[in-house]
Amino acid sequence: MYVRILLIGFGGTIAMARNDEGALVPARSAEELVDQAPGLKKLGAELDVLQLLNEDSTDITPEDWQMLIAKIYELHNKYNGVIVAHGTDTMAYTATATALAFGKSLNIPIVFTGSQQTMDEAGTDARVNLERSMKVMVESVNSGVTETMVVFSTHVMRAVRTIKTSESRFDAFDSPGFPHIADLTASTTVFSPITMKKHQQTTMKPPLNVFDTGIVGIEAKPGLLPENIRVLAQSKSCTALLIKSLGAGNVPAKKAKYSLIPVIEELVSLGKPVILATKFVGGRTNPEIYLPGRAALKAGAGHAGNMTDVAAEVKLMWLLGQGIRDPKAVSEAMLKSYIGEVD
Repeated sequence: MYVRILLIGFGGTIAMARNDEGALVPARSAEELVDQAPGLKKLGAELDVLQLLNEDSTDITPEDWQMLIAKIYELHNKYNGVIVAHGTDTMAYTATATALAFGKSLNIPIVFTGSQQTMDEAGTDARVNLERSMKVMVESVNSGVTETMVVFSTHVMRAVRTIKTSESRFDAFDSPGFPHIADLTASTTVFSPITMKKHQQTTMKPPLNVFDTGIVGIEAKPGLLPENIRVLAQSKSCTALLIKSLGAGNVPAKKAKYSLIPVIEELVSLGKPVILATKFVGGRTNPEIYLPGRAALKAGAGHAGNMTDVAAEVKLMWLLGQGIRDPKAVSEAMLKSYIGEVD
């Protein structure tokens, strides 16, 4: 089968080099990455290259997500799949946003990858991750896979289930609450039965490509003063509050000085959704187990189930961007699976 792949350069360590002061800065184009990864051309696909952005991923914004998603949609009929070379710090956010925007109408595979080292460092993972991403991409096309994925080290993961787990390890990404969707070995890529594949859908719908940037995210902790949250959450620019809860959806609720319950009630009365997420890797919110969680639910909060904190935040931005703003409607939509992000 003839396979034509587009590699989009989006910046990150994989496209960096050291400046005169020894700091890593964006320096390489996507074309240079291909030149330095000769194995890309030996994997049975024609490869085109597009440099769309070259940023440290710390500076990536939702507007950049929109640009990337729009470009993939614009070009998707010309290619069998798209690989995005991205910085690691925010790759899970961009990949999750991309998956949600396309939803189940996606009819090509999209792979996000990056590296912990630059292309010119000894023993670099940049070349390995690029070449493995192409290997996974070719097998995805041949197998009819239509997932948005993160490929890093030997891991092939559903994008909306992926988080960065290390700032330095070569296996820096994982999906702790969800199985990997493929086993990547020296000889082949074997996809799991849970992997999304193309069926009768042949026309990709325009992406739902709007993200609300008014979300305020905070982490519940002992001694957190509700007044500090109130100042942020009641500002005109705040549209919703995401609380990374203690335990399975619990927030301080008993002692008046520290109780978050009045703040939740106030925000919900203002039409601003409040969502409880878990800050634990592979965890799940279940606020009905304990009284503090029940109090938060009674005050009008919703919760994020077993979504990662990344997926919970991006999904909340996406839902509000689609015009779902009523707190109760948002709470219900957070627990609805749009693209396999929650179960």
